Amino acid sequence: MTAPPHARPARRPTVSPARRRAGLAVLATMTFVVVTTETLPVGLLTLISDDLGAARSRVGLLVTVYAFTVGLTAAPLTTWTAGWPRKRLFVAVGAVFFMGTVLCGLAVDYPMLAIGRFVCGIAHGVFWSIVAGYAAALAGPEHAGRATSIVFAGNSAALVLGVPLGTALGGAVGWRGAFCAVAALGLGALAAALWLLPGIPERRAPRSSSLSGVLRLPGLRPLVAATALLVLGHFTVYTYVTPLLHDVGAFSETAIGMLLALYGLAGFLGTWLGGALADRRPQPALLGTIALMAAALLLPGAGIRLQPLAVAAVALWGIAFAALPVSLQASVLRLASTAPDAASSWYVAAFNLGIGGGALMGGLLSATTVAALPWAAVIAVLPAVALVGTRRAALPRLLPR
Repeated sequence: MTAPPHARPARRPTVSPARRRAGLAVLATMTFVVVTTETLPVGLLTLISDDLGAARSRVGLLVTVYAFTVGLTAAPLTTWTAGWPRKRLFVAVGAVFFMGTVLCGLAVDYPMLAIGRFVCGIAHGVFWSIVAGYAAALAGPEHAGRATSIVFAGNSAALVLGVPLGTALGGAVGWRGAFCAVAALGLGALAAALWLLPGIPERRAPRSSSLSGVLRLPGLRPLVAATALLVLGHFTVYTYVTPLLHDVGAFSETAIGMLLALYGLAGFLGTWLGGALADRRPQPALLGTIALMAAALLLPGAGIRLQPLAVAAVALWGIAFAALPVSLQASVLRLASTAPDAASSWYVAAFNLGIGGGALMGGLLSATTVAALPWAAVIAVLPAVALVGTRRAALPRLLPR
């Protein structure tokens, strides 16, 4: 696939390697802040419920509604801001996210907390639509996968460190204090972005950069659909992994905490592998990651009562799902090199609709039996192999020569 003659691919900013590395570090740090804020209600659910007098299920809806807010606003807002300089947009999105997080920290009732989450959700969609493209523009097209993996390292760090630290802070200074602490970290990241983040040279937007136009790019629609299915399958199980491990696997609460830590640590390996392989063998890397994820979900379905098997499944799952967004996002950037932000907005929308849909489907199934969750997840994941396989020859051709 070649770019239209009137469209020029984004040039890498003419900055020093040290400044480029600093910029990627800023992007990864802001990713850590965003993902930590997104998942804070999971660890603080009981504290918020008790303090505000809201049912736990109602507090849990803050995660689902957040995901749907991102899914529904990412594409239109990214299109609306398409003409903004990337650094200015990144800082503006970070500022909106900071204000939403502060609003959560100052919330005196459930509606105020929900409004704060809504503000964060609006900024979240645009953030994820531009951050990977920004990283790829800084690193250059030949290192798109590796640059994306650096950004997603912030995501893995948030899952391993952010949520446990936020939960611990909630116990020490209250749930509002936890939100305010993350907001303070976000403010520091904003200051670093203003000082260290290089700008990206302006480019003339091609016609394919519209929301409808970008979906006509070969291979993008199957990737977007596969993303929604994969994430839906993942969150069908992940949202209710604690009762699954406890009620079916007979793990203690302490052991479950250690298993979730193992999942997060395995994610660092998955992020690194995803970045390395996405630059060299994008199609095999993506198909292999999906196959590994399907196997990791099949293992607990078939033998979660065998605890060693369940431990292996959790580790494989952590590797696979951490590598998956890196491979998917790098593939999106290659397929839509002339319109990375518009294409990423569809990817972000599909990802977050998958989160919300998976949480809802998992909730419905867990009301009957949590043991069925891994099988339901596999049913959602397997069609994604066919969807990605339909463009078997597309991604290698898009590798830089």
